Amino acid sequence: MKTRFIDLKAVWLIMVCALCLASCRNNDYVRSIPASATAVMRIDGAVVAQSDKVLSLLPFGDKAAEALDLSRDIYAFETIDGNLGMCAKVKDSDRLLEIMKKAATSEVRRQGDYRLADINNSWAVGFDDNALLVLGPVSAAALPDAQRSLVRMLKQDEDASILARPMYSRLDSIDSRVALVAQVQALPEKLAAPFMLGAPKGADASQVAVAAGVDVKDGIMRIDCENFSFQKSVDRELHKSHSVLRPIKGDFKNCMSQSQLFALFANVNGKDFLPLLQSDRSLQAVLMGLNTAVDFDNIMRSVDGDIAFAFSGMSPDNPGMTMLARVDNPVWTADVDYWKQSCQPGCSITGSDGHWTYRSGDTGFSFGLQGDVFYGTSGVSPAQVQHLLKPANPIPADVSRMIQGERMAMVLNVKALVGNGMAAGSMSGMLKPIINNVKAVVCVMKFKK
Repeated sequence: MKTRFIDLKAVWLIMVCALCLASCRNNDYVRSIPASATAVMRIDGAVVAQSDKVLSLLPFGDKAAEALDLSRDIYAFETIDGNLGMCAKVKDSDRLLEIMKKAATSEVRRQGDYRLADINNSWAVGFDDNALLVLGPVSAAALPDAQRSLVRMLKQDEDASILARPMYSRLDSIDSRVALVAQVQALPEKLAAPFMLGAPKGADASQVAVAAGVDVKDGIMRIDCENFSFQKSVDRELHKSHSVLRPIKGDFKNCMSQSQLFALFANVNGKDFLPLLQSDRSLQAVLMGLNTAVDFDNIMRSVDGDIAFAFSGMSPDNPGMTMLARVDNPVWTADVDYWKQSCQPGCSITGSDGHWTYRSGDTGFSFGLQGDVFYGTSGVSPAQVQHLLKPANPIPADVSRMIQGERMAMVLNVKALVGNGMAAGSMSGMLKPIINNVKAVVCVMKFKK
């Protein structure tokens, strides 16, 4: 009886070891992603297998699917020097070699256990029997260095890979077929500012991260995300700031026009929200122009309710910004005459009765009150204020409905973003295959209680 018990125990131990080894093998190809990656996206292989659009992520086309194990996840990542990478599990390295021979710009060469190639003189490709890596786009002159980097990644052990970092653990915990964890510095610069709200003044975009689950339905991509930091002191400040954001009532959910690039929606008490704006360097840069003409901080203190910032352009000289906000007791209106008198040479503020226009050279903006709504906008006369509240071509109702009830939401107009060159960048490159046929992106901030 004792011998039988020992035998059963031995079998149990062997089974546990086998399961552990199988688990290690499942993640074995992922160790090719470097620990220094600033962003990692995990895409369920089934999503890739079911979509020719997603397969366009591969610079050598959908034929590679024949050689990849799409029962495993595919990963996209951004390297610390800003290149886009892709990592997949190899199912048939011989078939992959055949595909590479036809797709490669130059001859596929062998280096030890690894095969190296390039696609269109801009994408470096490396693979072995276990993993496929793609890196780029790089210049033709930089391809040899990129291929050497691929060999190092394919050779590296787990301790040098993303598997050893908390970024991977966080990614693995997200229950979504498409998941993302990224340092804020990896996001397109113009869209990163909302994720830095609440970060302490000394923190930079490499110290704040975003974790997100991505879902696409009926042409709308919804991203449920949370900003956080792996540094406890920074994370503590971020979470402290979350209490400032209240559920959005939806007062301005239909005020975003389809000609605008993106908009940010929230509900705040301005006195509490102002310190967050003042500590956010990106938003301060946008608002600095307003503060030189009017006391924007004092206007912000009168806000109590829904607030929306929408952008139709992103050049520093002309951000094309519109702000709408519910206000309570806007005592700053008594200061407008002082603002008029204190304008710098070449600048002026004109208007009365709650509608004013500031001009400086060829630029200017209008601001004022429409009932209990403050508006500030570039390039619109007071007579056109109603178009701000009820645009002729608002974003679709199924997009605007997602805003109400959330505590912060950002809407991206995909067509306008692509048309204005805002879709450039590594993280946008990761999303591009999934964005195909998407009319809008709704990014909703989720906060831990």
